[in-house]
Amino acid sequence: MTSREYDFTRRGFMVGAGALAAVSAIPAWALPPSSEGLGAWFDDDFGLAAYRYAGPLRFPDSPIGYGFEDKPQQYLGNDPYFLLGNYRLTLITHASGQYQILTGERAWARMNQGEQRWSGVNRAVVTINGQQHELVGIDGPAPQESEKRFGAGFARYDYKIGDAKITRLLSVAPSPKVHEGTSAFLVKVRLRNDGKAPLKIAYLETTLARYQQAMAAWEDSKAAWWTNDEPRQAGDNLVVASFTAHEQRPLTFPPEGEMYRLEAHPPALFVKALGAALPSIEKGQEIHLGAKLECELAAGEQKDFAFIVGYSRDASPQVIEKITEQLAVGATRPLATASAFADEWRSKLPAFADESDPALRREMRWNTAVLEQMATWREYYNETVIPQGTMYDYLWGWMASSRDLAQQALPFCHTNPALARSTLRFILKRTMPDGEVKLNDQGYGWVGHAAMQTSDQQLHFFLLLAEYLRKTRDVTILDEKIGYYPAERCGSDTGWAHLRQTFSFLRDRIGTGPHRLVKLWNSDWNDLFYFLPIKHPYNSQFEVAESLMNTAMAIVLLKDLPDQLDQTGRQEAKELSQAMREYRAELLAAWNADLGERSFPRRAWISYNESYGENEIWLEPQGYALQIPEMSRERKQRLLAEVEKRLMDGEALGARQQENPPTYDVANAAKPGIRENGGFWFSLNGPLILGVATFDRKKSWSLLRRMMFANYASSFPNYWSGRWTNADSIESSLSSHKGLTPVIGFCAHPHGWPLYCYLRLKEDEVKA
Repeated sequence: MTSREYDFTRRGFMVGAGALAAVSAIPAWALPPSSEGLGAWFDDDFGLAAYRYAGPLRFPDSPIGYGFEDKPQQYLGNDPYFLLGNYRLTLITHASGQYQILTGERAWARMNQGEQRWSGVNRAVVTINGQQHELVGIDGPAPQESEKRFGAGFARYDYKIGDAKITRLLSVAPSPKVHEGTSAFLVKVRLRNDGKAPLKIAYLETTLARYQQAMAAWEDSKAAWWTNDEPRQAGDNLVVASFTAHEQRPLTFPPEGEMYRLEAHPPALFVKALGAALPSIEKGQEIHLGAKLECELAAGEQKDFAFIVGYSRDASPQVIEKITEQLAVGATRPLATASAFADEWRSKLPAFADESDPALRREMRWNTAVLEQMATWREYYNETVIPQGTMYDYLWGWMASSRDLAQQALPFCHTNPALARSTLRFILKRTMPDGEVKLNDQGYGWVGHAAMQTSDQQLHFFLLLAEYLRKTRDVTILDEKIGYYPAERCGSDTGWAHLRQTFSFLRDRIGTGPHRLVKLWNSDWNDLFYFLPIKHPYNSQFEVAESLMNTAMAIVLLKDLPDQLDQTGRQEAKELSQAMREYRAELLAAWNADLGERSFPRRAWISYNESYGENEIWLEPQGYALQIPEMSRERKQRLLAEVEKRLMDGEALGARQQENPPTYDVANAAKPGIRENGGFWFSLNGPLILGVATFDRKKSWSLLRRMMFANYASSFPNYWSGRWTNADSIESSLSSHKGLTPVIGFCAHPHGWPLYCYLRLKEDEVKA
């Protein structure tokens, strides 16, 4: 271990005045194969946070769960993965050397789809003095024994095979500004002879050319499918594979430019060989594009070469050459344990230089880097947003949901306002003329109808808008003409008009129920509320149910947002601010009447006489309740004490979502301690931290540290899945698999909420 590496595998992480002890006994199956542990953080050659993975590639005795899928899957997945990317490329890189090339510009899809949903296919083979060695794969000796390091914009693999040393460095360049970026990555290969005799070496690396829109191939309808065109050499050292879309029925694909669920115009995959490397096309039952090099290395000699892998909607050689030109400069730079574009990454990411705690500084730099790499430009809206990730985008192909997009952009009001602004425009372009904010879309901007009718999308839009105006004072976002949804069918109006309509939709369409609290419809933040606890008929719940989370959010945001609107000095703000404050006063009066002398607010009213959270606490409303300025310090302390006693006792990372969740027979995912039935959620603990910060800054810092990856590694030292990213939810102490989740990462929430809370807490420190 180098002096710059920080090993959190074996030691505890100090929180507040004492050590937060590990809260679970680690089962024997999870123990790593050696004393080396699962790995360690270190600073790359340019001072950016990076991780060296040293654990196994397979976890054969992992417990099995269901999550969102209808078939069993491992809680601790095989072949750990990291995410690289920019606004035009998402690249999932695995510890085995495998990678998945994802495009999210139009429909979420993979360019090198494997047989499994969550997979990609690529191969790297080195032949040394006639003996062949596979460098990529979960079971081969070379990938298992290789050194694996991952960081901002890079994945590096170092192999030792006899006297030969081979290095593979995958590098992604950051996007210079919103909507831009290079839809390709650079692969640099170094071959070195450390022996005393010459070595004859042949190297071949290829990528499977198979386009597959996320989820579409596994649906029963098989409405569309994609086939390979004849691959071709399209210029000097350039090979291209295009794809053709096929429809099962006429009119599956609408005219070009209109929203649709299935991709009729998939991009082409290409490989550009650089320098002495030669391009390769392998044709059989499948098509593989790649690059190769043959050489003889004398004792002590080394040879470097490089190639570029990417995709382009315009498959002309001129356009592809332009893409590759932007990356070719990286091939000329010295090989490092960092991205070939590390200087650009270092310039783009905030340094957090004034943070004296190395763990905090490293994680906040890491969180910023991950979110920047997750951010994706969407052609239909011509906006760049940070997707939620996990199952939504990377498996199902949904861009979901508007509430998530708003939350994930909050820290970028501080670090990259242009990205936060683009997210606001995206949400406004997803808004109907009556103020309804669509929940999600698939394919090319296609929004489907579903039973889920959420009541909180406008509130999360207000959350992001208030923070954006507070940090930037940029009111021009409201002056602009912005289109309605769908873009090809509706007109446009100013941001002010959109804001007025979204507020009217909240107040007059969603409305309030019998207790004058904001209605639930069938779900608020909790997407499964209508599916799990509620036994009432759908129509009855929709008309009567009220959400205490919605109400608490509205009370907080309808103070913050009018305050920011007043700062603009615009005439348009006056009537809006007045209406918002009047509505807030009505809600606050109803809230106080409902709370009475209770120590914590209820979760929801399902009918006039029936509520949830009457005697058992749910976390959803508590974080925003603590942010209500009219609540006294004494009452906030009393509420926090209830949260700590009922929701935090025995928990490693923070408060779970429910105190005593029941067992449902409707889904495997509904067992106690799992997801919306008592799991731990970053998106609920973030608001809790900010609520606590209004009266106890020391405690809020303690809660933030508890939610960090460093604490996860200390609490669950033999799980890789929460060390550098996580899913949106993990199982709480009420589950037999606490600390784990069968849901695929990467997710923006474990990065976005800790980063946003950190920025807000540091801002409060400066003010204090």
